[in-house]
Amino acid sequence: MSWRDMFLIMMLGLTLTSCSAPEKMGSKHNEINSQPVAVGQQNPNRQAGSWTMVHYIMAFEGKNLDKAMAGLLSAGESSVGKKDFGGPLCLLKKTSSKDNLFTRIKEGVNFGPEWKIIRMSIKNNIVDFYATMEDPQAGRAEMTITGILTDKSTDLVIITDSYQPAPGKGHIHTVMKQENSRIGECIADQDVWQ
Repeated sequence: MSWRDMFLIMMLGLTLTSCSAPEKMGSKHNEINSQPVAVGQQNPNRQAGSWTMVHYIMAFEGKNLDKAMAGLLSAGESSVGKKDFGGPLCLLKKTSSKDNLFTRIKEGVNFGPEWKIIRMSIKNNIVDFYATMEDPQAGRAEMTITGILTDKSTDLVIITDSYQPAPGKGHIHTVMKQENSRIGECIADQDVWQ
């Protein structure tokens, strides 16, 4: 797994807090790699208003790592359990109307052609996302995102497993948590959630 790919995976939890343009949820193919995916018909837009967010690493574990990967492991281990609080931020109505979880995920990770999105659905507010990556030079990775998404809250767990390319045997396992909550109406001079 290259430093670039590891950085993108680590940044995923933070990028889930941003909003972006809408995506057609009825599509049977993923625009990035044209692989069939199961796409749910529900994607509850977050309500406009004042939101808070919490992001933290629940687990960061590694085995058989080379020196470069061991440095990443040390940094990750020191972050476990440390909650990063954000907000409150004002989510404007015009931004809320364009809110889409899977667009944020894909933009945040910047999936390349080596990634295959296997599952990508929201049904009854339950998120089910699974993607894999295999590249002779970057290694192999898996990413799972599960949890609950409603118009007033987000509670997601992001699990990644990253493996060094052969002949390396290094493996890093991470579990991250992302929680967003609507706490009321926006107030004067509040920062805007982009």
